[in-house]
Amino acid sequence: MNDLTKALLPVAVALDEILSACTPLSSVRVCLADVAMGDGVRVLAAEVRSVRAIPAFTNSAMDGYAVNVAAGTTTVRLVGESLAGHGSEVVLGVGDAVAITTGAPLPRGTTAVVMREHVDESRVSDGVVVLGSLPVDGEHIRVRGDDVDVDAVVGSVGDVLTPARLNLLWSAGITDVQVVRRATVAILASGDELTEIGAPFTDDDVINSNAWSIAAACRQLGCAVRVLGIAKDTLADHVARIAGAVNDDAVDVVITIGGVSIGSHDFVRPALQQLGATLAVWKLAMRPGKPLAFGSLPTTAARGGRDVVFFGLPGNPVSSLVTFEVFVRPALRALRGEAREVVEVVAQRGVLADAVPFTKKLGLTVFARATTSVAIDGRVQVSTVDRQGSGQISGLANATVLCCFPADSGVVSPGDEVEFIPL
Repeated sequence: MNDLTKALLPVAVALDEILSACTPLSSVRVCLADVAMGDGVRVLAAEVRSVRAIPAFTNSAMDGYAVNVAAGTTTVRLVGESLAGHGSEVVLGVGDAVAITTGAPLPRGTTAVVMREHVDESRVSDGVVVLGSLPVDGEHIRVRGDDVDVDAVVGSVGDVLTPARLNLLWSAGITDVQVVRRATVAILASGDELTEIGAPFTDDDVINSNAWSIAAACRQLGCAVRVLGIAKDTLADHVARIAGAVNDDAVDVVITIGGVSIGSHDFVRPALQQLGATLAVWKLAMRPGKPLAFGSLPTTAARGGRDVVFFGLPGNPVSSLVTFEVFVRPALRALRGEAREVVEVVAQRGVLADAVPFTKKLGLTVFARATTSVAIDGRVQVSTVDRQGSGQISGLANATVLCCFPADSGVVSPGDEVEFIPL
């Protein structure tokens, strides 16, 4: 295992290492209806082409009248109607019109559709309508294939199956697609001080809230989650529990919470070493979240040579969730097939709205918990919240963004431009 104990990696370098290692998982065939009713996001693993045109037939874009006004007259004869869901056998001659609804097939001979609001219908009983003006040829007509032609690409590798994408695929005649399969994440908490949620506790106990909050975050991303409980403060228990997850062929990612530093009761690193892990990241030049492990664990041949991704998150609750947002969330999105340029954390810009300067240590990127508002001039105002300690979870619970103070800054004054990551 690489000796990374002395190196403090910059945040950008660590994220690059992580995303470079997190390539998409294998793919599965799924029904689009199941995707719509399922949990989380699914991402296309293969190109999809339309099997029908959109629209499939030329139709009206408006409720009104399909007309043939080649002769330039505004008074036309009403010779029938065309309704959505019904074919139309009418052929319009010059000066003819039919009443038509949105989406209804266009009769042959139609030169334009006139909105009902622009027609005088007072003589409909006599079979005549009067147009408010001469329409433009082709107005309010949806031509067959105008949106999508047959065999056009309607989904590319890496496209997220958003509601709009699903709508497009269904409209194109697609009912099932190849997607990147869901990642299965195993989560293990570390430390004798922890008491499981729901169990009796005293003031001397620490509730295992971190593991379950990380589980919730993984579930929101559509991952299958297995919470492995609490590892005792022994090397043997850490090795056994991590090995059990790695030897489960369904598990793609192992996340440990706590025990990731180099203290006398921190057993994650020696357990990884005993299991033959390769680590790319160990300590980061950031706060909160300095102790973060990332790497891979060798696994069984049944996986086809793909190792298990490993994250060791710090035990402080804010550090745990902040490192998840900055590193683990992008990694899980990359594993489910989203493109790197999409999953990389992109900061937005605003101005610091605090009453006093924000002071930090040079050399460390600080992710301060903050909220935002919009000033009258349209600029985003970023206000850091009280309780910025790595153990003060209420500050993160009340925050809507992480304000990113770069490593090369020491003092940031009110009104200075800052970057932030939405939560």
